[in-house]
Amino acid sequence: MNKMEIHEALMNYKWMINVLVTKRQEMTGASQAMVSKYGIEATLPSDSTPSDPVYSEMLRIERYDKNTKNLQRKVSFIQRHSAGITDIKDQIILDELLNGKTLRRISREHHLSVAAVKRRKDHIIEEMYLNAEGEQYVQT
Repeated sequence: MNKMEIHEALMNYKWMINVLVTKRQEMTGASQAMVSKYGIEATLPSDSTPSDPVYSEMLRIERYDKNTKNLQRKVSFIQRHSAGITDIKDQIILDELLNGKTLRRISREHHLSVAAVKRRKDHIIEEMYLNAEGEQYVQT
């Protein structure tokens, strides 16, 4: 992941976790109402996608799996590389970010300037990026 992707993952972590928890809890069901056509409309050819509800549901589930795997990959990256943050202030700010708090709220609660919190966030992103780069270097 590049630095921008790490930044997005940090800022959206709480949302991604909520999506993964919700998706895991919900049972797979039909997502669309299948409306039948009646009369002359039923005999006319359609320009749209196939009207097979099983095929439509299969496509939806594949799309869901792809999106869920992408979110899981990002969450796993953040969890794996957050262990590399050693400075206590950075750890606290990281935990606050992962809890979904804004930079302004973190700065207010910890009596820091917004710029200081932003610098710490950027340092956290840099550390995660370097940790990931080092991990890739070791694997090759």
